[in-house]
Amino acid sequence: MFKAMIAGAAAIAMLTGTAAMASHHTDALTPVARTETLGGWTPAETVITEDMQEIFDEATDKLIGVNYEAVEFIGKQIVNGTNYKFKAEKQIVYPGAEKEEVIVTVHMDLDGTVSVLSIE
Repeated sequence: MFKAMIAGAAAIAMLTGTAAMASHHTDALTPVARTETLGGWTPAETVITEDMQEIFDEATDKLIGVNYEAVEFIGKQIVNGTNYKFKAEKQIVYPGAEKEEVIVTVHMDLDGTVSVLSIE
């Protein structure tokens, strides 16, 4: 019964997004906490890596009439795939257009397909 109570509490915490992801050893009752939160954002630890740049470019190259340049990698979110959040400069394609700072959220699904979720 105690194992069922722990499993129920873990399921509630996962649904509400209040607990860290946990993995269970088959013979242990105590969950082992990890640093990422299911559905929560993990802040970036580095500048934009080559891999992050490729993900950003693949998603934004599909957009017509506007150029986006990643300036900073903000963080990632583990969902059904992974969301990546970037600070970027947006520039509409016409002579003399000014750059605007935006936040671009990119989603990579489990198959590796990337798409823009939002631009704020």
